[in-house]
Amino acid sequence: MVRHLRWGGMFAAVALLLSFMHPAPALAWTVSFAAPQAYPVGGGPWGVAVGDFTGGGGLDLVVTNFLSNTISVLPANGDGTFGSASTYAVDSAPFSVAVSDFNRDGSLDLVVANVGSNTVSVLLGNGDGTFQPARNFDAGPNPAFAAAGDFNGDGTPDLAVTNYSSHTISVLLGNGDGTFRPAQSFEAGPNPQSMAVGDLNFDSALDLVVATNAGSNAVSVLLGNGDGTFQAPLTFDVGESHPTYVAVGDFSGGGGLDLAVATYGCFGYTPCPVVSQTVSVLHANGDGTFNAPLMLDAGSGPNSVAVGDLNGDGTLDLAVADFGPGTQRATTVSVLLGVGDGTFEPAQQFDAGVSPAYVVVGDLNGDGRLDLVVTNFDAATVSVLLNTTAP
Repeated sequence: MVRHLRWGGMFAAVALLLSFMHPAPALAWTVSFAAPQAYPVGGGPWGVAVGDFTGGGGLDLVVTNFLSNTISVLPANGDGTFGSASTYAVDSAPFSVAVSDFNRDGSLDLVVANVGSNTVSVLLGNGDGTFQPARNFDAGPNPAFAAAGDFNGDGTPDLAVTNYSSHTISVLLGNGDGTFRPAQSFEAGPNPQSMAVGDLNFDSALDLVVATNAGSNAVSVLLGNGDGTFQAPLTFDVGESHPTYVAVGDFSGGGGLDLAVATYGCFGYTPCPVVSQTVSVLHANGDGTFNAPLMLDAGSGPNSVAVGDLNGDGTLDLAVADFGPGTQRATTVSVLLGVGDGTFEPAQQFDAGVSPAYVVVGDLNGDGRLDLVVTNFDAATVSVLLNTTAP
């Protein structure tokens, strides 16, 4: 009897050891969002950004209205809902908007890329949710995207701008008072559309990644010299044509900044009957170069991609705005949950509104979970999808 119990205990111990050596498959993480709540803005909303413009601690919204030559600012109520939009005039065909404190007064300011002109508009914040009239600065031919960063290491935010009708980007160094020095141009690639900022080679100088979009299938990397200038571009294949948006994040847990690229798959938007169904992820080598792309299924016509931990598992995920072809616009945003090793689970689609153009993430109701904000180009609205994922 004693011998039987001893052998039984031994078998139990072996079974326990084997369970650690060969664990049961982990349950897949899930994510969920409430139905979208739409808020009216101007005509043809395209770019969107979030920031605390009132100083109240919540995230307010700012949207570029491509067809109205305006931007809309929506104040947060703190519970994931928003007040009526205030409207500000900018230059022709505003395409994207970025947020930073350009005059170092503690209040967030805005910079808008006006693709119908050759300017960017800077609107200095008053700290109460209102903004001063736009002041325009020359950039290059048809600025499509503006990003802020301290490119020369002087502690003042500068601007980098993609010039869609050229092969260049422009860099405007900040003076610290909300004004900027004359633009310097750097070669980037054909028809640059969007860009991301980050230190890609661990030299403490900010670098740029540019999505180029004229029959190409590549992104360009411009390594920064730390003095506001940039090296000649390095190009990396993304596996699909016409990349429209690029974002950075450490998807593999290696400490470097990887790339997530939305590849719309068609040059221009209106006449396109066939578009891409994929986004690309390029893993970093840590020296400013990248590996071959990992192609991931998303929705119809991925146009922009946002990065954040959407399900609270400590791993970065992707949210993709599915714009759709010109013949039949899409209505969804795709979410691809990160596994932590640089791969992602299959995309989940959530209703977002008509013609989702851009998507950003942020905790809009203060519950510790990242929510989604999506512009709906053909509906003149911006949609808010509150995160309802269980803890």
